[in-house]
Amino acid sequence: MIATRLQCAILVALSTALGTPPLRGDEILLGRIPLSGVAVRGVNDCQVQYTMSGRPTTRPIDRVILHLDAMPALEKAEAAAAGQQIDEAMRLLDEAMKQASEPWQKTWVHYRRTRLLTDAARYTPACKAWATLLLTSVDSCWLDAMPTCKPDQPDEATRNAALDQLRKALDQAEPESVNHDMIDLAIRTISNLETSEVYRVAEVESPDEAPAKSSEVPAVDNPEPQATPTAADEIDVLLDAGRVRDARSEIERWVANTQQYPIDRLLYQYGRALSAGNEPRDAAVRFMQCAILFGESRYAAPSLFEAARLYAGPLGDVAVARRLLERARSTADATDRAELVEKINAAIAELNARR
Repeated sequence: MIATRLQCAILVALSTALGTPPLRGDEILLGRIPLSGVAVRGVNDCQVQYTMSGRPTTRPIDRVILHLDAMPALEKAEAAAAGQQIDEAMRLLDEAMKQASEPWQKTWVHYRRTRLLTDAARYTPACKAWATLLLTSVDSCWLDAMPTCKPDQPDEATRNAALDQLRKALDQAEPESVNHDMIDLAIRTISNLETSEVYRVAEVESPDEAPAKSSEVPAVDNPEPQATPTAADEIDVLLDAGRVRDARSEIERWVANTQQYPIDRLLYQYGRALSAGNEPRDAAVRFMQCAILFGESRYAAPSLFEAARLYAGPLGDVAVARRLLERARSTADATDRAELVEKINAAIAELNARR
């Protein structure tokens, strides 16, 4: 033991004398709080797994940023992205990919590429990165990484590259899965985008320039009769009364004219109608579309909760249900949505009792 300690002391002294500091260990950023000296072990089931002071720990993948000793370019890429140098960040992520020696490290690079491109409002390249992520690692949690920024105007080469990768991911996805439907949605969105001769990097919008909330009705040049709050409320009344056929008929009348309807509410109501009509898979797709595409909407948390109930019940995937409930709980405001939070907690307790 004494010899081992002496050897360690000698190695530290030599490294200091030679001007090479000892390895600091990996680092995890929790918002602005760094956890240094940890050892990241992998990424699985939407969790980053690491040890700290010898104790195994996990953190949700969407709550952390990793700096890994084995991949020094990763930290530089994050710094470039923080400075809105998105092209430099992508170049550095390419470099980090070459430094990766384990499959989970490569998966992390694809994940961060998707997130950073989404944050920079580069929808088409983000979709390509997301498709690559789906092809690299089969995990239902990657559905949460689907790009949610406003569709862009890519050049033809960028669009075609994204479509090629998305089609590969579509071929790999189970035909009746939510993943399959969401990939198909991305393909149809990109296929309908106008292209430009030169692809320009979209700047990240400042808070003062942020677009209208997704629940607000966009302005149009020649407005047609809009779905007034009264009309939307009437659909809720029909659903609450169990008049599913009438509600669905009204919903589908507005589906053809989504510019005139708050789409987040439409998707949530559509999910309720499909669920009540005993179409759980299609209902789950609508709920997930609402939660992913309109994450800031007041309907996001209820959609996650309803999707979780479908996975816990007819769709038969308790792991996905638990993950959706946890996300719903973190999304719901405990003050404004106290009743929903109570329902979420009860559902989580029920799932835990099944173990």
